[in-house]
Amino acid sequence: MANFKTHLSVAAACSGILATGFLEARIATPGEVWLYFAMGTLGGILPDIDANHSIPGRMLFSFFALVMAFLVLFSRTGLYSIAELALLWMGTYLIVRHVIFQLFARFSMHRGVFHSFLAAAFFGCLTTSLSYQVFRLKPLAAWTTGLFVSTGYIVHLLLDELYSVDLTGARVKRSFGTALKLMSHHIRPTSLLVGATLIAFYLTPSAETFVHTVFNFTTYERIKEHMLPTGGWFMFSR
Repeated sequence: MANFKTHLSVAAACSGILATGFLEARIATPGEVWLYFAMGTLGGILPDIDANHSIPGRMLFSFFALVMAFLVLFSRTGLYSIAELALLWMGTYLIVRHVIFQLFARFSMHRGVFHSFLAAAFFGCLTTSLSYQVFRLKPLAAWTTGLFVSTGYIVHLLLDELYSVDLTGARVKRSFGTALKLMSHHIRPTSLLVGATLIAFYLTPSAETFVHTVFNFTTYERIKEHMLPTGGWFMFSR
């Protein structure tokens, strides 16, 4: 499997390229690009959230708790006093970092149900519903945020599978097939995750604008026009 640094670097690179494309296609504003980049990078390390006994796993949950705490804080700015916001931030961080972490540690196993396309769909829908219901993003921005999380998540799974093939020794490692799968073969956790995904999807906003914008080929005509420089490469040939 790829290490934490590789997952973080590749997820950041892919998210940056995709976010830049969305900016050029005018799907995202300059301010939203940073959000999408951050969420795609987070999605790229999210599958290791079930590696709760490792240092990267604990670091990931700490980072995830910080992100959630600040998102909750920003969504309530102007509604509460500074003292109340401080308590809200601290409460969110402690709940995510310790309570939810312990639940994950108890009921999850590494490369289990969370190393699957089903989990990518769950976290994408969960991000979309939270972005819309809690953080009050518009439907297009909420769905795009969820898309970046799912994309980063799948990049992580692909990397783990690629690292399961030893090209130098021309052999396939025993870990091959444990990361990139549709869903886990364990019935109980898979059933729970299917139910959670359906609930998260039910709470998402209408995807009509998102589908019409993101999956419309005319949206990307501007990217095609500006893919390569028209006046020569940079300043050296002008």
